[in-house]
Amino acid sequence: MNIFLPCIVIFLFVSPAFAASVSEKAFVKGNISEKITILQHIDETEQITIAQKGLDFSIENAAVLGNDEEFKNLILFCVNTLPSDSAKIKKIKKKEQTKISEQLMTVFKIFDDKKIRSSVMERLPLYSKYTNELTVDFLNDYLSTAYKSGETAENVIEGAIVQIGQIGNEDSLSIVYSIWHSHIWPAYQKSIDEALVTLSKDSFSDTIKIFSISNIIEFKQYFSLLHEFQKKSQNSLCSVAENALLIAINNAEKLKATDEEKRAFSDFQIETHEVLTENKWSHAAEAISKSMLLAKQAYSEGFLREEEFVKMISSSVQIPSHELAQNLTEMLSECNGAVEKIDRIVVGDSNEKSSMPAKNVVLALIKALGELGDKTAFDTLLYVAYISYPLEVIDEAKASLAKLKW
Repeated sequence: MNIFLPCIVIFLFVSPAFAASVSEKAFVKGNISEKITILQHIDETEQITIAQKGLDFSIENAAVLGNDEEFKNLILFCVNTLPSDSAKIKKIKKKEQTKISEQLMTVFKIFDDKKIRSSVMERLPLYSKYTNELTVDFLNDYLSTAYKSGETAENVIEGAIVQIGQIGNEDSLSIVYSIWHSHIWPAYQKSIDEALVTLSKDSFSDTIKIFSISNIIEFKQYFSLLHEFQKKSQNSLCSVAENALLIAINNAEKLKATDEEKRAFSDFQIETHEVLTENKWSHAAEAISKSMLLAKQAYSEGFLREEEFVKMISSSVQIPSHELAQNLTEMLSECNGAVEKIDRIVVGDSNEKSSMPAKNVVLALIKALGELGDKTAFDTLLYVAYISYPLEVIDEAKASLAKLKW
């Protein structure tokens, strides 16, 4: 047996421990000031190794030196020494990227220093490819705590919001919605809006849940946000519009308590109608027909302008249904009744008061019924010619009668 073999084996196992570079050895042996100097002049090839050693040193000694300014400066240098170039980061092994990500999150939790946290928030997304779930939990926890405590660290909070918008989960959507709802950080509103829209895109059920817990003003603002950013596919946006509109209709009495809320409700109806009818979203037939009844009520109460009501009537035919035809027929019948009262007053047969319905509204109803072609409107359209409407209205009614399908 070769007696030198064990010695060779031992040498092979321990030799890597003595393979550290001069800079690495000097960093380990040096005091804080010397460590900072080494980081300032570090060779590119040693950035990761020495920065990681510095982060480990910082974490291990946080309890003793946590409030020391020079020590905090060292941490800052360690974080900023980590490469930020994506090409360089791609060359780093999965195991090392994972370790760096975990170190950064630990440093963030331990050191409540705005400069350190801001630098960590800049580097974290670059190294969290393999720690996505852990990073999401970390960001959720931070944002939830910061929101509840009213924290104001600008770069840190906005950086966390941007990141969570990109990689967040359903819990993130709930947290970001609470932040958006509270208006606690108006300076970061654009980033909050974008994060909310992006998170909503991937969670239809949670998006609908938000509508179910919102007041009508937030209801309207949230949908307008989804609509404005156009990051959802049209099908997805239409599906949200349909379901949100049904929620609003079913909760109309509760949602329309004040004049401001009634106007917001009408604005929401207008916008959802626009989305649904422009895309001819046939699934929303029930929502559109029921919504028209509420629109008529809002118009009668002065919370929907004539031109808005006319536009809703005209566009509603893009999603036809028998129920819609019945509802529009009933509206035209009410208009006919008002004109009939005027006729009776003129000949002295009645003391009732009545006013002429708006011509544009009547014309819109008549044209819509003609386009729908539902024969349920026959008697009502026919009656138009027997009361004192302007000739233009009577001619339009005759034209719509000709379009009815039998």
